[in-house]
Amino acid sequence: MSWFWIALAAPALWGMVNHVDKFIISRYFSGKGVGALVIFTSLSGLIASIFILLFNSAAISLGAKSAIIIAFNGALLVASYIPYLHALEKEDASVITALFQLIPVFGYFLGLIFLGERLTPVQIIASFLIIVGAVVISLDISGSMNLKVKPFLLMALSAFMIAVNALIFKIIAVEENFWGTAFWEYVGAFTFGLLLFLFVRLYRKQFVETVRRGKGMIFSLNIFAELLNVCAKLLANFASLLAPLALVWVVNGFQPMLVFVYGLLLTLFIPQWGKEKIERKVLVQKIASITLIFTGVYFLLK
Repeated sequence: MSWFWIALAAPALWGMVNHVDKFIISRYFSGKGVGALVIFTSLSGLIASIFILLFNSAAISLGAKSAIIIAFNGALLVASYIPYLHALEKEDASVITALFQLIPVFGYFLGLIFLGERLTPVQIIASFLIIVGAVVISLDISGSMNLKVKPFLLMALSAFMIAVNALIFKIIAVEENFWGTAFWEYVGAFTFGLLLFLFVRLYRKQFVETVRRGKGMIFSLNIFAELLNVCAKLLANFASLLAPLALVWVVNGFQPMLVFVYGLLLTLFIPQWGKEKIERKVLVQKIASITLIFTGVYFLLK
């Protein structure tokens, strides 16, 4: 299977996660749920590491130095969700996904500096079209279109941390093995979440409240979102072993488009879960942006 289709599966799942996260924060935890969601994210590391241990235990052995580095990398991954969730409290999911297009920009320079990955002129042009399309599809043309500085800075920080995480994962996985690297990364993610629970009182309080109220919808949605997140991360990491980091994260440019499609489906069939603006000028904007994205993909795969 082509690296492209493996990479594309990741934003398809992350687009769902964006809507679930936004729903949980706006409906149940407005202004007070970031800590709970971060710890839930780290718990997914425990679930993922157990599955890897059960089904591929022979592959989890790494050198001590590599295991320690990749465990810290898992902590970095969980930490990257903190600015993302704070930004999501202040801005719509579609806008936040557009700002994730900073990841391939950071990824390009990190891959160039540390891995010597170079893109061809055609790949650079194709990547540019996809990134522009992803940003344009998320602009709120019905509003003032003012740039909100704080969400932008939060997402720039989150995107940089994710790009660094992807770089370190690729370096260790190429040197060692994929499943062993994934296992120790998730061990590190869970350990970091445990430390947050033990030493950050606010996060512990938010998490305990969530568990107490989590007999139904809240708990189930969190678990569902984190399982999707784990699958998406594994797919993106695996694709990064088959292609340059920048190209893999450029494919994430499909995420805003998919967030819009999911939002449209929610608007039509389950409006209480989420609504998307569907007036004519917005639809024209989305169609033009999708055309840009697919044009970029055409040249990327040519």
